[in-house]
Amino acid sequence: MNAVLSVRELKKYFISRSGPFWKPKIRTVKAVDGVSFDLGENETLGLVGESGCGKSTTGSLLVRLLDPTSGSILYRGTELAGMPENELAPVRKKMQMIFQDPYASLDPMMTLGAVVAEPWDIHGLYGTKERQVEAEKLLALVGLEGDYAKRYPHELSGGQRQRVAIARALALDPEILIADEPTSALDVSVKAQIINLLRDIRDKRGLTMIFVSHDLGVVRHVSDRIVVMYLGRVMEEGFSKDIFARPRHPYTRALLDAIPLPDPSRTRERKRIRGEASFKDALADACPFLPRCPNKGPGCDSQRPPLADLGPGHRCACLYPDAKEAF
Repeated sequence: MNAVLSVRELKKYFISRSGPFWKPKIRTVKAVDGVSFDLGENETLGLVGESGCGKSTTGSLLVRLLDPTSGSILYRGTELAGMPENELAPVRKKMQMIFQDPYASLDPMMTLGAVVAEPWDIHGLYGTKERQVEAEKLLALVGLEGDYAKRYPHELSGGQRQRVAIARALALDPEILIADEPTSALDVSVKAQIINLLRDIRDKRGLTMIFVSHDLGVVRHVSDRIVVMYLGRVMEEGFSKDIFARPRHPYTRALLDAIPLPDPSRTRERKRIRGEASFKDALADACPFLPRCPNKGPGCDSQRPPLADLGPGHRCACLYPDAKEAF
């Protein structure tokens, strides 16, 4: 695979303080803990997991909105992890991000035309009149034709605001687009429209994309490969068709079971997991999924399973990837 982006042992640790200020309890939260993957040219990679699993933090690290604690981020052979802030501008033109909350990411005091044109202002591209024309073209590309360039964010629906966020991300003609939960705040019908829009733009422009989501049902429609994360670590990675046809990690199977069935008359056996993902429950020398795993067995509490190859392009961090029942 011709990798545009190669991530190796990427880590981001935060210091958490709790309790009274005169005697605080200090602990380290490993939000991203040794994530590795490759992103091929014109490929869409789905980054999936529950809230708090580190997928959005990983996306922010890739565009250097956050500085990594350690690890490597190679973009076409150029190391980004240790690159000084004043040298990142050319790289950020090639890697843009669509944020989860479109209303929070759009300046309410700026017209939509000004919002879309802001990246050109920052990078010194186009003149004032050219920016206006180009901004209207981008808004039309995402389905906002007419006088939308003169409107303000509060005049739009949630789906329309997300379209503006997509248009702004495309302003600098990026090579890699990182979509951070772009449909999580939208209803079902609008969600489908945004997914189709992203797919059309990806195909027309030949974009490489990382699609971050907690919903495997959404990721299925846009991703070539899928990386499943849990508490900052990669649990399973593989081609989309393989993940859905034969998931090997119990956490992946649980995420698939959580996808709603469109036909209420259909039933299936669901493997439910109890509790929530919590860094407090994670053990240093054990599988991070151990407290919630229905298939825990000998050795799960004494070692962290490595990502083992299970087939072409398929990796899984589980000692018992094919176990169906609890030991």
